Parts: sequence; C-alpha cells; structure tokens
Amino acid sequence: MQEVRNINDIFMWGRNFGAVTNMVKADVHKHWMIQLFVGNDENLEINVNDQKIHCRAIVVNMNTKHMFYSRNLIHFTMLINPTTQLGRTMRVHFLNEKPYYILCEDIAVELQKQLISAISMGENTDYSEIIRNVVYCFKNDNLNEYDERIEIILRRIDTCDCEEEKHQVKQIAKEMAISESRLSHLFKEETGIPLKSYIVLHKLLRAYEKILDGESITAAAIAAGFDSAAHLAFTNKKMTGMSARGIMKESRFLKVIL
Repeated sequence: MQEVRNINDIFMWGRNFGAVTNMVKADVHKHWMIQLFVGNDENLEINVNDQKIHCRAIVVNMNTKHMFYSRNLIHFTMLINPTTQLGRTMRVHFLNEKPYYILCEDIAVELQKQLISAISMGENTDYSEIIRNVVYCFKNDNLNEYDERIEIILRRIDTCDCEEEKHQVKQIAKEMAISESRLSHLFKEETGIPLKSYIVLHKLLRAYEKILDGESITAAAIAAGFDSAAHLAFTNKKMTGMSARGIMKESRFLKVIL
C-alpha cells in the first residue's frame, strides 16, 4: 500500500537506535550492529549477501552485507548493540552465526499490528510498545556471563567522556594491566566484535545521543570524539549506508525509556 505522508522518526533506546520511516535509501553496507527490520502491512524486500529476501520481519547479523530500500513504504528498523542483553540473545539463540533470521509469521504479524497502531497515533507515540514487544519476543535469560574484564571495559567505554585517550586500545590495555593483543583477542572472543570497531560504534551512538539532545552535527561529532562533521558523516555512511544529513532531513528525534 502506497503511503502518502512521509515519516522519518529517529529513536534511541539505551545503546540502540533506529527509525520508523519511509524515506530510507541505503547503499550496500555492513556494520557491527545487529539490525531488525519490520514491514508495515506487507512484505519487506531486502538484499542480504546478494540474496533477495521477501518477508514480514527479519534480523540481519552483524558484519553481514545488506541493502534495503523502503520504496516509500513505512517500516520499523532498529540497530542493536551486540553487547546488550537483546543483542546477545539474538546472536546466541536466534542467529547462531547465520547471516539472518526471519521472524515466524505470528510474531511478525503482531509486530506489524503494533507498528500500524503506533503510526496512527502520529506524534503522540514514542514506539515504546513495539520496542517492548521486540524485547519480549527475543527474551531468553540463558546466557553465559561475560569475562569480568570485558564487563569492566564495556562500562568504561560506555560511560567515558569521549576524550581521545579514552578511545585508544593502548590506553585501555594499560589500565587493565593486559597486553593490547591479549585484550583485543579476549574482547573479540567474548563479544564477537573487534574492540576498535566497538569503540567506533560507541562514538557513533554518542553522536546520535548528542543530536537527539538538539546539538548540531558538527557539535555532536566533536563531542563524540570525531575529528569533524565530515568524519562523522563518513563513518555513518560506512556503517549505515546512509548520509548523516539524509537521516537528519525532516526528522523527529525521540528518546525511548521502557
């Protein structure tokens, strides 16, 4: 069904962010986040590892090449930090090292109903209900704890003030009294994502957080530890397939608290 009204709602929930939009045109890309797509009232069309897939809802694994066009149809997408409870559950219990996971029909239909309901509310919605249902659908408490050192590193990075020194693997290794090579190996082994890539992801999320707080792209870029707005735009394009200004265009920004 063709949508007349353009929607570009950008939301952030914890260490994850996403959008409800019909304005996305993403080039082929891959990134170190897990990405969920939910169509509106019909199937999505997405290309994953050069395979065209039609489905109601799909989760694409991190570091997996994919391309998506909205075709002017509203959809819900969420980029999920792989070290969060939700991200880890998706990786361990649903993706299982596969490039993607297609949600079963009844769950996908329920998510689509919630999306349609949220859209009908216009600016009175913050999409918390559909996000809450996503968390419920993927709930599984059977996860091994991270190595304590990894927990410390994640807290350290996620709460840092984004000074350049705080983003250096060398400095983190020094503070942890461990070699850089051992630290990098341990982090990748535990989380599935290279430490340097996680730091870049952290910076991108911090920039989005600043933008949602009303700061300009330039101010957000500097505050998050990028050299410039151009550096942020390049990183955003590389990781999401979309331009930063394209994401900003005619957007409504929301912080979601469950």
